[in-house]
Amino acid sequence: MDKRALSSLFRERLKRLLADENRSTASFVRDTGIDRSALSQFLDSDIVRLPRAEALRRIASASGVSVDWLLGLENAPEGRQSVTTSFQVEHAEEDGQTPLERWRDEVAGQKLRYVPSVLPDMLNLSLSGEHTEKDGDMLGTTSEQMLAGKMPEDMDIEICLPLQRLHDLAAQTGYWRGASPDLCRRQLIHMARICDEAYPTLRLHAYDGTVTYSAPYTVFGKQRVAVYLGDAFLVLTQAEEIRFFVKRFDLLVRQATVSPDAIGGVLAEMAASI
Repeated sequence: MDKRALSSLFRERLKRLLADENRSTASFVRDTGIDRSALSQFLDSDIVRLPRAEALRRIASASGVSVDWLLGLENAPEGRQSVTTSFQVEHAEEDGQTPLERWRDEVAGQKLRYVPSVLPDMLNLSLSGEHTEKDGDMLGTTSEQMLAGKMPEDMDIEICLPLQRLHDLAAQTGYWRGASPDLCRRQLIHMARICDEAYPTLRLHAYDGTVTYSAPYTVFGKQRVAVYLGDAFLVLTQAEEIRFFVKRFDLLVRQATVSPDAIGGVLAEMAASI
């Protein structure tokens, strides 16, 4: 197949992707990293041009198709082919370095969806100036720290966790067995204040953990999913995989028994009950 024919076939399949997903030019450019002028040339029937290999890979990854399909080398049902799962394991911390800062920088201005293993680190008293050395480490400070206790102004943060975890904190049971009532009270007050002050930039949903279970994971925009393994992350980067975890997160949101606009009051009531 000569370059003109290959370019024509690529152009038709690119148009098909945009039409099938009702995708705007702006979202396609954002998801693939292809600039607008290049996209216009790819779609122009009077121009014979093909993307470089890396651009092809980004288009395929963001659209859930294969590079071979884009180039007409394969004919999957309905023009789609499942992309081979791509994953890697990254240590939460190695040689004093963590991949979290890099992942956060890559999704600046996008949305972060977070299901913590214990408490969300941006709401954790242990990572604030209000925590004292005598309190000890009873609040769940782990290497999972997605935001290192900080609240970035340029990020939309949505968190889901089981309501039972908050009840355990208030009753000093489960993970917090043996923790001082005063420490748990201050932690709940700390969470209530931040949830109220940071809303709606930060939204905390509490779901019924007796009905629904979720492993701890974070979705960084449309770039990657990091599943927390304890001292490492299982990292998934294919568009299809990311969409799966986004849908799973949205299910937790729909099943929440306490909404973000009410969570501050619920946390304050729990603190007052101690």
